Amino acid sequence: MGRMSNGVKCSLVAVGLLAVAAFAADNRKEFRYTVAPGASVTVTNESGPVEIKGSAGRQVVIIATTHSDKVEVDCDQNRNRIHATTHFLQRTDGPDSRVDYQVLVPSDASVTVRAPSGPITAEKMRGDLTLEGDAAQVDVHDVSNAHVHVRTISGPISLGNIANGHVEITSLNGDVRLDAVSGPRVSVNTVKGSIRYNGDFGEGGEYLLVNHSGNIDVTLPASASVDLSARSITGSVENDFPLQQKQHPAFAITQGRSFAGTSNSGASSVQLRSLSGKIRVKKR
Repeated sequence: MGRMSNGVKCSLVAVGLLAVAAFAADNRKEFRYTVAPGASVTVTNESGPVEIKGSAGRQVVIIATTHSDKVEVDCDQNRNRIHATTHFLQRTDGPDSRVDYQVLVPSDASVTVRAPSGPITAEKMRGDLTLEGDAAQVDVHDVSNAHVHVRTISGPISLGNIANGHVEITSLNGDVRLDAVSGPRVSVNTVKGSIRYNGDFGEGGEYLLVNHSGNIDVTLPASASVDLSARSITGSVENDFPLQQKQHPAFAITQGRSFAGTSNSGASSVQLRSLSGKIRVKKR
């Protein structure tokens, strides 16, 4: 076999150096802390995803992966509080500024996440959750007996399988989807984003779904026990769910703009409000 030319050798060396540089840029660090019940964990990440998962242990495990040498991750513990923060060593943006977080926490911990670009996910938690993003997509599922606070500007929000939750969602333009979400208090407020609810509204809770110009779509099973009212000031309403008409509704009923009634024992209070959006209620 003939000897390799100098040009080919140089090309292979260059490729090898690039591969080593790329490997070195993806730096994975793992931090472990032991905490007592009711711990507080805060993650601040300017660029990149944050994944939160509840566990049965008493350890907080933070796995952070950077993609350049221009950022690092600062983690510290102060008694029962853990902080993880992305720290910029140089001015940067784009892929070089991204850090990926995977965080395993005791399920009873209180968690705060601030990640403007996200996405943010949280699952299998029982403690308080406060999740904040700008354009970040937020997904929360399999959570029980927790306070869930979510705020975005344009990022879509999805909640699924939330039991006995105190839920507060606020978004400017982000769409909100709720599947099997129930609890003593569930509040959703958007400006232009649409709101979709699919579930039975639980037993004895208060639900308030409000937006300015987006649509509100609610799908209920026949077994739902609700005291439901819907009103759109300049938009429209449609109802395909059997309700018993209320004798004394809280507001004057206007054909095509509002309706009110109860189903079964009317255990949960449900209020649907929009300024100019369309409200639709239908039976599953």
